[in-house]
Amino acid sequence: MIKGQQITIEPSKLSDKRKVYEWLCLSETAKSHMGPPNFEDTPIPSWEEYCEDFKDYYFDGSKPKCGQLWIIKYRNEEIGAICYSSFHLKGKSAELDIWMGTEKNCGRGFGSESIKIFCDYLMQNHGIERFIIRPSKRNVRAVRAYEKAGFMKVSDEDKQKVVKEYLLDDYLDIYGQGDYGIGDDVVLISV
Repeated sequence: MIKGQQITIEPSKLSDKRKVYEWLCLSETAKSHMGPPNFEDTPIPSWEEYCEDFKDYYFDGSKPKCGQLWIIKYRNEEIGAICYSSFHLKGKSAELDIWMGTEKNCGRGFGSESIKIFCDYLMQNHGIERFIIRPSKRNVRAVRAYEKAGFMKVSDEDKQKVVKEYLLDDYLDIYGQGDYGIGDDVVLISV
């Protein structure tokens, strides 16, 4: 368990997989990052597609060098998820993602705090030295939270160069465009 001032973060379990899918893809917060009405060009994945992306090791902790998903709690209530992936990145790097299950837990500083304490944990316990996050520029609230957590936007001119510095060559074609494609993404890195 990782303790912050307002929240705690705990490793997920395989039994959390469906709930986390529902938070990401089917909750009221999904409209901030996928599916209609704001993201017609980023369809909501099916359960099967989600399971292809979020392998069991994210939930059972069996491959921490590849990635892991943790549950964010506020006052013992599960409110969201935060995860890192490293399997596709050059050494000592992690790509982060975070989402809340309901709107009532957005805009309250939980995301920024989660990112800060999660990065500290990953640096101290997994030797990760640098982090990247790539949300849509349409998700203004998320971008603000990442900046509040100490991340810096990369200029549009430098985005592709920075992504190449992070991603392993074998994964550039698969993940180089990010979830939203060059032009709609914001690349933020830890400073």
